[in-house]
Amino acid sequence: MTLRKSILLSLGLSTIAALVACSSSSHPAPTVAVTAGTGTTPQSAQVGNPFGTALSVTVTSNGTPVANVAVTFTAPGQGASGVFTTSGTNTETDMTTASGVAMASAFTANTTAGGPYNVTATYSGASATFALTNTAGAAANLALSSGNNQNVATAATYAPLVANVTDGDGNPVAGVNITFTVVPGISGASGTFTSTSSGTEAVNTDSNGNATVNDLTANSTLGAFTVTAAPTTATLNPTSVTFTETNVTPGTPPLASGNYVFSVTGTNVNGSFYWAGVFTVVGAGGTSTITSGLQDYSDFGEAAFISAESITGGTIAAVGGGDSNLLITLNFTDGYINGGAGNLTLDASMYSTANGRLIEYDNWGSGSGELRQQTSTTTPSAGYAFYLSGWDDPNGFPLVIGGVVNIDSATGISGTGSVYDADDGGTLSQDQLFSTSSLTAADPNTGFMTFTLNPTDGGTVMLDAYVADSNHVYLVENWGDNFGTTAGVARGQGSSTGTFASSSISGSSYVIATVGNNINGALNVAGTLTFNSDLSVSGNLSFNDLASANPAQGGATITGGTYTIDASGTGNDGGTGRVTLTGVTDGATFTYNLQLYLDGSGHATVISMDGGDGVAGQSSVQSSGTFNADNFTGPYSILLTGFTTSELISNSGSGTYFGEVDQVGVLTATPSSSTAGAVSGFFDSNDVQGGGSLSPDGPATANYATTATNGVFTVTPPSGSYTFYMTDATGDGAIIENDNSELQIGIVSVQQ
Repeated sequence: MTLRKSILLSLGLSTIAALVACSSSSHPAPTVAVTAGTGTTPQSAQVGNPFGTALSVTVTSNGTPVANVAVTFTAPGQGASGVFTTSGTNTETDMTTASGVAMASAFTANTTAGGPYNVTATYSGASATFALTNTAGAAANLALSSGNNQNVATAATYAPLVANVTDGDGNPVAGVNITFTVVPGISGASGTFTSTSSGTEAVNTDSNGNATVNDLTANSTLGAFTVTAAPTTATLNPTSVTFTETNVTPGTPPLASGNYVFSVTGTNVNGSFYWAGVFTVVGAGGTSTITSGLQDYSDFGEAAFISAESITGGTIAAVGGGDSNLLITLNFTDGYINGGAGNLTLDASMYSTANGRLIEYDNWGSGSGELRQQTSTTTPSAGYAFYLSGWDDPNGFPLVIGGVVNIDSATGISGTGSVYDADDGGTLSQDQLFSTSSLTAADPNTGFMTFTLNPTDGGTVMLDAYVADSNHVYLVENWGDNFGTTAGVARGQGSSTGTFASSSISGSSYVIATVGNNINGALNVAGTLTFNSDLSVSGNLSFNDLASANPAQGGATITGGTYTIDASGTGNDGGTGRVTLTGVTDGATFTYNLQLYLDGSGHATVISMDGGDGVAGQSSVQSSGTFNADNFTGPYSILLTGFTTSELISNSGSGTYFGEVDQVGVLTATPSSSTAGAVSGFFDSNDVQGGGSLSPDGPATANYATTATNGVFTVTPPSGSYTFYMTDATGDGAIIENDNSELQIGIVSVQQ
């Protein structure tokens, strides 16, 4: 090779190397892009319908379409979303065409309205997003949302009235015009919408489906009226909803017109008394008056009994001091009640507009009980689970009776499907039946009736009764039977009569609250009983027995006990709903034998069968779920009844103990965490039998905290300690004192 050729070759190789180097630095790795197709986003479709434009993307690499690669389309897995036709799910994979286009099958909105939400198409780390919205379907349903059953002072403004509109899938529908119309009451009570200066106002539903009017003002006439809300043009189901509102005197709590049944058990200077009846209210708020009624009164210590005496009138007012309780005064003319004064006063904390808890509120005695608006005066042919508690005659021993009475006809009780148990100061009559017995038809105006029951172990039990509704009949023993001085309640079993079996209670828990007496004096028992499938009993119990060696025990774990239930179709007592509990114990401080009588609607009556521990009361099934402090929030009506140690006095060896203290009020619970919180509020108290006086608006504060057991709380006021057993997620339940300073038990009910 010549020198010249060698030089030329070197130059050529250098040039090629430079070109290769240049080429490498100017061609980076390909860039992949996924681009949503034109018109595919954003889109909207009505629930249940396909979107109008199929979702598609174009996949490119450095701008060149990429063919035959898989693109995955993914929609949300919950909430507003949809499904692809081909896959039938919220995700689908599709291949690109020669043009780099991947097109999903039709995408159909699910039944949940909402959005925009994102559907994403992905390939090789690149993606495109589609913004989609599911719109509600056609307006279909109308419902009353809030603002019903308000009581507002004359000339004041009602809280907002809200009606809600949804489609067939329950999604809120916006833009539906709803007309609210005031319908004046018969008294002339009414209201006006400020914005229209009339009794009508039309508004459109908002994005939540709510049509809201917030300017309804009460006129100057006391009483009830209604407001209807109906679609202006659309057809909905139902066609309208109705709000019931009441104008009241400023500062005066209301009690609507109607009949109210009451029941009170207490003590006075003579001993125990029992009182039940019905009174009629006319008017509302500041004009409410009591015009008539009937009442039964039984006084063990004074040997007095009054049957179906007329109530001649009465008044309803505020207790005073700024609280929300009602002061109910009843007038009559007998020579026993209140020392012949001719009147008696009750203090009521209402947990709804129709029902409340009561204490006696005068200087004659202390007592507690229930107030319930009467909605029926008939007693359907059905079984009635009942309890009675008090004292026998003439020995003065504690007496509890329980069972099921099956009413076969309007005036007949054959005994079939009935059962009877009693503990008379330690003498047990268990698993008895009723022979042929009778009842009178309930008075259609007052609901008053009488039972004459014939237990198969002898004797007769005569009961005066006041019907509140098909599930509540309040009882006072009539002294015509010379059997005892007792009172209690019967709960209707309705269509469940005679059908109870093991499945009626197995696997459920019941919260019980019972009061009574034993040889030491007053005794209270409360807790949660769990009925396990293997016929064992578990749960927690608290008791308070002031004069015993073990006076109080709070929240002890049940370690033993069994139960049976009357088998359906077995003998006269088959399927009655009677549950027999034996040997319920914590192995250390208590052992109880109990009877529950189910009503088929989540409640039961309860008595003890312990040869002297005579307690009785009512029980409610504990709803499923985990209950913690978050469930106990808001305003609650509360009743506490019990005895003090300072005035524990025996009455002539009868075992009757005085020193009763009763309290009723409203507490507001505020959880601070899921395990703890605080309550504050007031109590109206009657301590006249405990050496004190009537006290309105006593401040009440306490802290509460959950225990390791579900639905059980420890409540600690400034002094003392209580155990609270929660019945359901609203915070209802039973509460019992578990210190030795006094004996109290009570009921907590959420204010509706």
